[in-house]
Order: sequence, then C-alpha cells, then structure tokens
Amino acid sequence: MRGESLKTLIFSLAALAMAPVMAAGQFQFHDVNSKSLELTEKGAPVFSFNYGTMLKEGTAPDRARCCYLSPVYAPNGVVVTDDFPKDHPHHRGISWMWPIVVVDGKTYDLWTIKGILDHFEKWERKKAGKNMAELAFQDAWFVGERRVVQENVEIVAHSLVDGRRDIDITVTLHSVGGAEVSIGGTHEHDKGYGGGLEIRFAPRTDTKIRTAATDDSPDTDRVPAAWAELTGNFDGKIATTRVAEDPSNPGAPNGWCLRHYGFVGVEYPGLELRRLDDKIPLTMKFRVSLSGNSASAASAEKHVLVYTRNGKGYVHDNIQTSVEAIRKMGAENGFAVDVTDDPLFFRDPVLKQYQAVVFANTNNEAFVNDSERDAFKRYIESGGGFVGLHSASGSERDWPYFWSVLGGKFVYHAHQQVFVVRVKDADFAATRKLPATFDWKDECYFTGNLNPDIHVVLDTDPDKLDNPEKAQHPDLGSGDSLPLAWYHHFDGGREYYLALGHNKADYSNPLLYNQILGGILWAMGEKQ
Repeated sequence: MRGESLKTLIFSLAALAMAPVMAAGQFQFHDVNSKSLELTEKGAPVFSFNYGTMLKEGTAPDRARCCYLSPVYAPNGVVVTDDFPKDHPHHRGISWMWPIVVVDGKTYDLWTIKGILDHFEKWERKKAGKNMAELAFQDAWFVGERRVVQENVEIVAHSLVDGRRDIDITVTLHSVGGAEVSIGGTHEHDKGYGGGLEIRFAPRTDTKIRTAATDDSPDTDRVPAAWAELTGNFDGKIATTRVAEDPSNPGAPNGWCLRHYGFVGVEYPGLELRRLDDKIPLTMKFRVSLSGNSASAASAEKHVLVYTRNGKGYVHDNIQTSVEAIRKMGAENGFAVDVTDDPLFFRDPVLKQYQAVVFANTNNEAFVNDSERDAFKRYIESGGGFVGLHSASGSERDWPYFWSVLGGKFVYHAHQQVFVVRVKDADFAATRKLPATFDWKDECYFTGNLNPDIHVVLDTDPDKLDNPEKAQHPDLGSGDSLPLAWYHHFDGGREYYLALGHNKADYSNPLLYNQILGGILWAMGEKQ
C-alpha cells in the first residue's frame, strides 16, 4: 500500500505541476509540455518560454538549445518570431547569445552552439497578476560537465495598452567555478554581431526597419542606436516589434545588426571582448514592444526623447521616478518614449525622429561640446518641441540660447515648504485639469533672465514664502507673482517649462502628472 500511495502522490504532484498557474488577474502561466511554459493574457497567448532542450525534427542534433522565447505574439495574434529557420537553424526567437565565448583561453560559440551549452537550472519566480506577469529563472553555461557562467534572467510582461504590449528582459551574467570567461561579437567581415538581445522574425513581406537615427534603415552592422524596430506584413496582418536598450546598459547606445531577411540584434560588446567577473555581474536590460498597428499608423507614431544627463553638481533622486511617469504617459497616450543620459543623441539624424525632447531633472552641463549644442539649436529651429522639468532650468548655465529656449535660468530656491499655486491660464493643455488654486509642497524656484515672450500659466505669491535668502536677490520675485510654469514659441520651436517636481513621490500625483502630460502633448504639436 505504501508503494501505491507513494505512486499516487507522485502522480498527483506531477499533475499539479502541469496544471495552469492560476492568478486572480488576467495573466496566466500554462505548461505547454515538459519543456515549454506559455503566458497568456485574457486567454490570448503572449509568449512561450522554452526552458527544456529543443530540437526540431529533421534538424542536426548539434542545433539543440534551450532558454529562449518563441513563439512570441503581437497583440493582433501574429506570431512574430521564427525558430530553427532553414537558412540559419541556430536562430531562435528572442534570445541572448554570444558567438565568441573565451573560457580559460579557449574559444567556444554559444550562438551556433559549438563546444558550449546552456542548461536551465531552476525557477526563481513565476507570478501572474492583473497588470503584469513576472518570470525569473536561473540557467548556466557548460563546457562539457564544467559550469563556467551563471545566468539569471527576469522577464516582465505588461498589460496590453492602446494596442501595444511591453516586455522587459533583464539578463545578468557572472563567471563561476574559477573560470576566466570573456564574451564578444563575431569578427567575420567585422560584423561584430551577437550579444545583448537578438530577434529572428517569422516570414513576412513589406519589411521595414527603423532606428532612432534612420527612418528606413538599410542592412547595417555596428551603427549605434537607442532602439530598432521591424515592421512587416505577417500573412495579411501588420505587426511592429521594437527593441530598446536601457540607457544603463554598458556601452549604450550600442551598435546593431539589422537584416531585412528578418533579424534585429544588439551588438554588445561588438568586436571587443568583455571579461565576466565572478563577483560583479554584467547586467543588461531591454524592452521589447509589440503592436499590431497598420503600417501607416506605425509610421505616424509619435516619439519623445527623455534626457536625464547631469553634469558635475547636485543630482536629483527624482529622475527615475519622472522617467517612469513619462513612460506611463506614453503607454496610455500612444507615444513612444526613449530615455537616455548620453549627449551623443544630440545629432541631427537622431533628433529628427522625435516630436519632443524632455529634459527630466537635468542639471548643470547638459552637453559635452558645441556640436551637440548646435544640433539642439537646429532641432528647435526646425520646429521641435521642448519640455523642461524642475531642475532643467539649472542646465547649461553658461549658454544664453538654452535660457531663451527654456524661458529662464535658475538662480536659487527657497527651502522646501507648502505654498499656494495659482492657475493663471486654465485653458492651456497642462493646466486644464487643475483647480484654480492648490497647496503644494516643493522647492519654490526663483528664475532669472526670463524670456519676455513667455506666457505664464502657474505662479505663486513670493511675499508669502518663508524665504530668508530673498534679501540677497532683491530683483527676483518682485511684486506678488513668481512664475512657476509657462509656455512660449521661441526660434521656431514649442517650449514648456514646469518648476515643480522636486519630490519623487509627486510624479504619481494627478496634479503634477497631468501638467507634465499636457505639456508634452502640447510640445509635440498635438491638438488640444
């Protein structure tokens, strides 16, 4: 009886393991079989993660591999990925592999699976909720029986919003077992491909590839970009897949391998080797965004660049919070958001892709050289939109043109306190949802060199502030009106500035959130 009971228990546990991972929300994980786990949202497939060793019938045994996403679905049901394609049978959906892996001086190839294999080890987290699903796991690279690299991966799928789904992928690597390991891209024809994140696309027609710098990119290698996307007609349905690098990634913005036959991949570290440490892991973050828009709609999509660079001096702790708020605005209002602190983005072919540039709590020197400043100036002259948040008025303190674009230059602020904010123009896009007055706790900025053409939409009474420093600046904030937000048209562009926003918790407050959103939409030229 004990033997039969044990068999029954084992069978019951196995059945439970194969059952769907249920959740109160709209996401669910389901075991497809003993090798693949599927994620669905409201019953519709999102992706399958292949954690077991996969080998397509009729394919050479040395093509067997694991730990990648395929199939991956666009929101309109299109399968955008390919697996075991005939032309490159080692290609597999969405993956993160390197063609050069040097272990103790000997070179292997994880991409085409030569001498080194990846093996799934354990789940770390499977959480399916209402607004997102989280999948985290650990795998390792093996040379023979020797474990040489540990890999930890987190995949977060977000709810479908306005026809677009975002999937965040974080890959962390470190060497183990005393192995000396370096990774790199291929040197074949100086391509440098491999590394970071790669997508092999399913067959399609009418393929178009775009990057942050090029509206219709040719096949290229090692050309830096913040993101790249492929749009195609997949058996009668249009789907667009964008891959964006997180600006914190080493080397970002990295180069890309772009192929119209159906391949988009980040090239990190390119032609150089990157040594993996056994204590300090290498971490790379990416966002994959999928939509089922028509080709014309995809081409017309609005894009916003959020810039966060700080020169030498005080750096606000609200930067990441402000970035996440703007990303949320983009997801809710149909515009794409790219984030960077790299001044190399200030080049003509890059800036022309954006309808607005947001300086989100930048401070001190925003640019490194005059070439970047000239590109920013040309962007404004060409009709670009500009939004400055809080400490952005403290950026480029030695460049008068920037003061004119922003509308003024930071001089000082009173200590943080509660003061009354007054709406001076309730018809403007950024203030339309605000009460006539509201109490607000913040640093109250005093701004000099005000452009006389600004149209003030928020102010406060400076005489009612607790402000011991006022005596040192008698010419600022004179009278009963201290401007806190304004808009204007300067040098061909559309510019909006908001001085509020020191406290990071306030970026989820509708009073601040709606002001920033309205200002961005106005700067982009959206009809209000």
